[in-house]
Amino acid sequence: MTSHPDNSAGQLPGSAEDERLPRFSRRNLLLATSAVAAAPAIGGAGVEAAQAEQTSERFVYPADREAHNAAKALALESLLIEKGIITGSTVNTVLSFFETQMGPFNGAKVVARAWVDPAFKQALVDDTPAAIAKLDLPKGMAGAEGEHMRAVVNSPAVHNLIICTLCSCYPWPVLGLPPYWYKDPTFRARAAREPRAVLKEFGLDIASSVEIMTWDSSAQIRWFVVPERPAATGGMSEAELAKLVTAEGMMGVARV
Repeated sequence: MTSHPDNSAGQLPGSAEDERLPRFSRRNLLLATSAVAAAPAIGGAGVEAAQAEQTSERFVYPADREAHNAAKALALESLLIEKGIITGSTVNTVLSFFETQMGPFNGAKVVARAWVDPAFKQALVDDTPAAIAKLDLPKGMAGAEGEHMRAVVNSPAVHNLIICTLCSCYPWPVLGLPPYWYKDPTFRARAAREPRAVLKEFGLDIASSVEIMTWDSSAQIRWFVVPERPAATGGMSEAELAKLVTAEGMMGVARV
């Protein structure tokens, strides 16, 4: 979809306030459930004034939410171990898998190949799983959360943004585990309603002449973006190009 007129001043996660939150180990943060950092505004000034009180309470979260969620996740892990449902190494094994086998490093290789091979890029758009299967990537690319992946390609005329309005559907094999802000109800709602304004808050100012297409991931289709290839990279190898690609670029919230 194209962006709608700006009508919200709500701030997204990643604000200065969010940067002051305590930091924890990667393991604890991966274990933590989704958290929300800020309250959205929900309309023009009149609507905001009338509904500010009820909406502010709905989207206000404690400053220690990361520590609180991590503690709950660790407590649940301990209970599952105690009951013999999992072992002490189960969670670490799963997290290690997504840190070393399934993650944005796979997506970066896919994008780099699309940048240097126009035929592959077209094949990627036509049948994403089949095109990915031709690359030398880890087994399981079409497994959990990768069964129905689809790629969309940015161009000078069109910028693509990936969201999931329902929950947190995400192409794990090419992007890894979703960041907490991707699950944030504020982001999910506002990105669908006013993607241009949301992208600007991420530091990505899309010209009004560029159409913004928003793709809603679900259990049936999980989308990712092939960003535009950066200028002045004509002499770079495919491996060098892959190092430029970020998860944020493949989500559509940043340029590469």
